[in-house]
Amino acid sequence: MIEIKESTKYENCIGVKDTSYLDNALPIEMDETLSKKDEKEWKKNWVGMPEFNQEENPAYKKIIVSFRTKEDFDDFIKRMDQDMTVKTKSIWHPKLDRTANHLMRWIEE
Repeated sequence: MIEIKESTKYENCIGVKDTSYLDNALPIEMDETLSKKDEKEWKKNWVGMPEFNQEENPAYKKIIVSFRTKEDFDDFIKRMDQDMTVKTKSIWHPKLDRTANHLMRWIEE
């Protein structure tokens, strides 16, 4: 057996978590829980950006569907006419068109 010696020195960073990328990140939720200092920081970087408010768009109704057999599940997939696997957790009915707005862009003159 031939032993090959390590030719490069490196630090063992196992168990060390790098959080330096968070220094300039915007907070996930920008609400009243932010300190005044944090609020000033993100506002400093948010200059000239358009106003945006995400509308609530919850599902009207959610149900749990159970299948006794694989054949029952396959029949359901066929009737729903949607891509599903045994790992699928949820679907929308009618089928959600995820590409409907993919070409929308913000354009200023």
